[in-house]
Amino acid sequence: MLAAIAACGSSTAAPEKPVEPASSRPPRDESAQRERVRRQELASAHHKLEEEQQDALATSCEDKKPANKHARCLPSCYATELADPRAGKKLPKRAEIPHLVCEASPSSYVVADEIGFATLAVKPARGRHKPHKKGSWQAAVEAALPHGKRDTVVVAGTWRPMTHPITKEKLRCVRVSLFPAAAKLDACGGDGTLGCEAIGDAAARGINVVHYRLVEARQLQNAGKQDECQQAALEAVAVARGLPRWRQYAKLNVDTWVARSAYRTRFDGILDEDALFETATGLGKQAEEVFVACGGAAGAATTADQEQSFHACW
Repeated sequence: MLAAIAACGSSTAAPEKPVEPASSRPPRDESAQRERVRRQELASAHHKLEEEQQDALATSCEDKKPANKHARCLPSCYATELADPRAGKKLPKRAEIPHLVCEASPSSYVVADEIGFATLAVKPARGRHKPHKKGSWQAAVEAALPHGKRDTVVVAGTWRPMTHPITKEKLRCVRVSLFPAAAKLDACGGDGTLGCEAIGDAAARGINVVHYRLVEARQLQNAGKQDECQQAALEAVAVARGLPRWRQYAKLNVDTWVARSAYRTRFDGILDEDALFETATGLGKQAEEVFVACGGAAGAATTADQEQSFHACW
């Protein structure tokens, strides 16, 4: 009977769990300390990135003279847009100011005077000048040239194939004459109502850099120059990302944003503020695709300094 009880007892007893040596278990306070250190490191890294972004956003260029800006040479040198050579000069009482307007895309036109400045001298206006009828291609071009309400714009030629000296893009252009009411032109070649790179406007400069680098990256891609293609595309991506962040900072953080009725861009026509930033973002997305196509890593990592370089003095 005692044997049976002993046997029964042994069949129901739970096996004892092995006891882990105390030396192999980290003390609770030690584990918590490691977690605190990890979180502090993450917080420090985040604050450092925030400081870098703030410093880059706050960068400015006091020297607004385009000729004094350093060239951007990644990989080729981007030449800063110079002021209209006719700017500030007293115009004849009745003046004719020739411009060159090029078709950037269907129904999109660019004032590209830098292609032919040597042949665009101001001269006294003669006779009467009447714009073309609405609905004609000439009327569409005349409307694209920025002008004041009292100015007259007249297409004075026919389309001619031309090559942009900066991007080497193939364009078709036509000569257009402006008969202004204003006595002087500003550095943008207008009456002072537009923003452009030549007067030191950073938004116009930003989109110009993005467009130039995207075109350059595609040309390098076609030439099989992968490394240079990545370099050009990455700058286009970086500036396209930096533009809207900088606008938000300038408007909300430091209240230094200069509102413009429109911008005369170098390669994308006359754009209002929203159109400028939308266009720049679209160009940046295209540049990301080119970057990857040239062997770059997906996501195209950029730094704060790269993103905000367009409003620095280089």
